[in-house]
Amino acid sequence: MPYVARRTAILGALAAPALAQPSWPQRPVRVIVPYAPGGGTDLTTRAVMESVGQRLGRPIIIENRPGADGAIGSEVVARAAPDGHTLTGINPTHLLLRHTAAALPYDPMADFTPIAVFALYSFVLLASAEAPFRDIPGLIAAARARPGAIAHGTADVASGVVGAQFCQAAGIELNEIRYAGGGASTRDLMGGHLPLAWVSTATAMPLMQSDRLRIIAVTSPRPSPFLPEVPTFASLGLGDASYEGWFGLWGPGGMQPALVAQINAEARAAGATEAVRARLQTLAVEPATLNAPEVAALMREDAARWARAAREGLLRRAG
Repeated sequence: MPYVARRTAILGALAAPALAQPSWPQRPVRVIVPYAPGGGTDLTTRAVMESVGQRLGRPIIIENRPGADGAIGSEVVARAAPDGHTLTGINPTHLLLRHTAAALPYDPMADFTPIAVFALYSFVLLASAEAPFRDIPGLIAAARARPGAIAHGTADVASGVVGAQFCQAAGIELNEIRYAGGGASTRDLMGGHLPLAWVSTATAMPLMQSDRLRIIAVTSPRPSPFLPEVPTFASLGLGDASYEGWFGLWGPGGMQPALVAQINAEARAAGATEAVRARLQTLAVEPATLNAPEVAALMREDAARWARAAREGLLRRAG
């Protein structure tokens, strides 16, 4: 049966008279992480969902399916039955792909159901120790003196947009260099080959004691609990550049609200345990406690943010 017809059949079945929601899960749950093992999305998803499985006494299988910035694994979930037994652990790139990918075999919002947010994270702006500026005011002055001459390294689509929004808010022009991950950009930064780099707090934390770099700003709207002395963009009058990313759990489109609420409650309960909170702490991410309606609202807000960035020409389209 074609995908559209199958999706229509599923939605038609959901319109039938509702029966009492069975307990979840009824069988092993498959959670697809559409990114490589060892990254922030993978580690946070495993921390929370493995705990959920232990709490419920049911197998939860985490499966990495990287490729095409997450589109390969996400398509599997988009085509799955909306019964809560095929889910995905994702990050803001899922929503960004609507604007950066040449084509997608699914709609990032309509073909999925937001369920839970595991954790929130920030980006930080690192400066090489050899850079001729020590803080954001110094960077802005240097960039205005030489428009487009100062390079900034980005590690993925999301950090690229954050960097572009900083430039827009500050009224400056920087030269973006896209790296394959934060590790590559920080190596060039510490080697003196790159003046600026955008990385997650998790990437930045192990580097704090190095004399080869400086952490000059954090994107979260409030001071980071991991970097409390680092100024936020909001505190510097650049609130439009503020951003807080997320790691979360989504399912196929058309999931029943009662089922979404049930899985959300299980994820929140697991995330509140001391063991999971300790694991998240090592990743420099903040545990989140959003209920299902709050998660849906945050995702709509994030989708609107990226749509606005696309309209303003801040996104690089591939293909």
